Amino acid sequence: MKKGVTIKDIAAKLNMSVSTVSKALSNHPSISALTKERVVKQANEWNYIPNEAARHFKQSKSYTLGLVIPDLLDQFYVLAINGVEAIAGRNKYQVVVAQSHEDADQEAQIIQNLISSRVDGVIIAISKNTKKTELFQRLEQTGIPVVFLSRSLNDSGFDAVATDNENAAELAIDYLCKKGHRRIAHLMGPKALGTSHLRHEGYRKAIEKRGITYDAALVKEIDFSVSQTDEVMEALFALPDPPSAFFTFKSYVSLDALRFIKEKYPQKLQEVDIVGFGNLPLIQYLDNKPSASIDENSFDMGTTAAELLLKHIENEREEPLPVSTVRIPCKLIIHHL
Repeated sequence: MKKGVTIKDIAAKLNMSVSTVSKALSNHPSISALTKERVVKQANEWNYIPNEAARHFKQSKSYTLGLVIPDLLDQFYVLAINGVEAIAGRNKYQVVVAQSHEDADQEAQIIQNLISSRVDGVIIAISKNTKKTELFQRLEQTGIPVVFLSRSLNDSGFDAVATDNENAAELAIDYLCKKGHRRIAHLMGPKALGTSHLRHEGYRKAIEKRGITYDAALVKEIDFSVSQTDEVMEALFALPDPPSAFFTFKSYVSLDALRFIKEKYPQKLQEVDIVGFGNLPLIQYLDNKPSASIDENSFDMGTTAAELLLKHIENEREEPLPVSTVRIPCKLIIHHL
């Protein structure tokens, strides 16, 4: 388990002795007001917990894991929750699930509540609007390890479990190219998400590998709202040479794109091919299906995230475990030829 901030850390930062910092935090009369102010300020910034409190925290394991996701209606996350709960239950932990509704402020409140509830660790798929790492740093500084699930920030420095995005893009673009497509649009996720950039880079490499010139006009950022997806689709179809295929950030975007085509360009419905991340169980029941989906094995992502988190929680070494990113293999599921 990653250890919280210590008096030694604060002393090194302020170039003071450990004894001085300890006395300053205890409001000892021998320490000047200015020194106390500097020490307390640094302690607050780093979310320092006094040793006794930290010891109490460690000894009072709650055997509870926090799991924060954007939306419980998204079947990808439901399957991931099942994976987390499978591993947690096997190890006598319970899981508290909360949804951010893609709201960074609500996400921050959830994390604060999890800290107050003294969960032993947190797994989180961040909201599309999350841009800062301070809250996650606070979790780890208070001794609560964090693992990002599927979505993560750019260069966050935290443990993560993710799809093998580059390989997934390769599978999708290979499939679309073999169907004869050369104008393949990419509906990219929010730029704040590191996952969006990984999937975009996989797309770029895959089309260039096949001798197709990268065209920035075919790449559109979306925020997962229906209205913006409609705007982006309209803009793409208005191009002099519109796309004949789409590679999307996730299958719910694929479904929005399909609905748009059915409503606005029904004559193209049988001509356009769409591939998105996420092989949702509901797809099998639809009349108008995406051509194919990337199966991200979200249950396995959940089990892997839980196993990684428990390794940190149960780590008794003085030094924290190294940060790691685990990439889960995926496969292409073809819905119709």
